[in-house]
Amino acid sequence: MTEIVVSTLREFRDERRSRRRAYLACIAVFHLKDHLKKAGETGIENAMRGACGTAFDVVRSICNGSKHVETDDSHAIAFRAGADSDRPPAVWGEAMWGVSRWGDADGGREVRHGTDRHDVYECAKAVAVAYQTHYPLHLGACDLGDC
Repeated sequence: MTEIVVSTLREFRDERRSRRRAYLACIAVFHLKDHLKKAGETGIENAMRGACGTAFDVVRSICNGSKHVETDDSHAIAFRAGADSDRPPAVWGEAMWGVSRWGDADGGREVRHGTDRHDVYECAKAVAVAYQTHYPLHLGACDLGDC
């Protein structure tokens, strides 16, 4: 988690509008479940969905949709590679009415699900924090503080 997930999240934090960094962060974060499963944990997806709700489904969908072009019916949120959108920062000359978020100086990547817009970085970070909180014996020593 420290070497791959945390560093990948930090890179995404620093380039919030990067599609590449968004996809890589979701892939790295989602696949913590494989390491936990190998360590003997069970019910990981249900635990994560319970801990961080839709954020987990966003990360799972981006992870699998970016790897396999699109998600299958097992995903609560449908996602096709490239279907995420750029959200410009709310600064003069870049802000877009109805797209940029008031007070957001960085911008980001978003996934839409129905009428909801989900910030990919916020979802990826929430899932990483939920993994660490739920599985402290395996991930508790990792520092997500500045992600």
